[in-house]
Amino acid sequence: MARTQGKKRLIAAIVVLGIVLLIVGVIVVAKNVSQKPATKTTDTSKTSADITKDASTTETDTTDPSTTNTTASPSVDPATLTSIDVQPLGIAVSYTKGVGAFNFEVKKTADQTQYVEFSSTDLAGTKCTDDNGLFASIIKNPSSSEVQATITQTVKVGNDTYGLSLAGKGCTSNPDLLDQYQTAFTNGFPSLKAL
Repeated sequence: MARTQGKKRLIAAIVVLGIVLLIVGVIVVAKNVSQKPATKTTDTSKTSADITKDASTTETDTTDPSTTNTTASPSVDPATLTSIDVQPLGIAVSYTKGVGAFNFEVKKTADQTQYVEFSSTDLAGTKCTDDNGLFASIIKNPSSSEVQATITQTVKVGNDTYGLSLAGKGCTSNPDLLDQYQTAFTNGFPSLKAL
C-alpha cells in the first residue's frame, strides 16, 4: 500500500514538473518570436519590417523630378525627414524624423491592388478586435472609389499614383500619439519617391 502511494506521488510530481517545464518553454518561445529580426518575408508576398527611431532607415534626398504632388500641402524642410524603403512596392516613404517605432506590411486586395499598412503597437487599443495599431496606409494606383472614400493625399511617381489613407481614431487608446504618427507621414508623403 505504501509503495503504491509513493508511486502515485512520484507520478504526480513528474506531471507537475512536466507542466511547469511546458509553461516555461511556451514563455521562452513567445519571447523569441516577439524578438525576430527586423525584416521578414513570407511566401504570401507580405513583407514586414520593424522600424525604430532613425535605425534601419536611410535619409534620402527628397527632391525627385519624377514625383508630382497632386494635393497641396505645406512645405516641409527636407532636413526634417527620413525615409524607409518599401521594396515590394519600389518606393521610399518619407516621414518626419523622431516618430516612434513602427511596422509595415505590404498586402494585396482581392482585385490585386497593392498597398502598405503602417502600424505601431504603441497605438493598439482595446476598443476594437485584433487592433494592431494601424495609423496609415499607402495604396498603389487606388481606384476612384478608394480615392473618394479614404485617400487624404495623392502623389504621382513615374507612371504610378500613390494615395495616403489615415486610420480613424476610434480604436486607438492614445489619440495624441496617433496624431503624431499621422502628422509625420502626412508631412513626408509628398516626398515619396521611386527606388
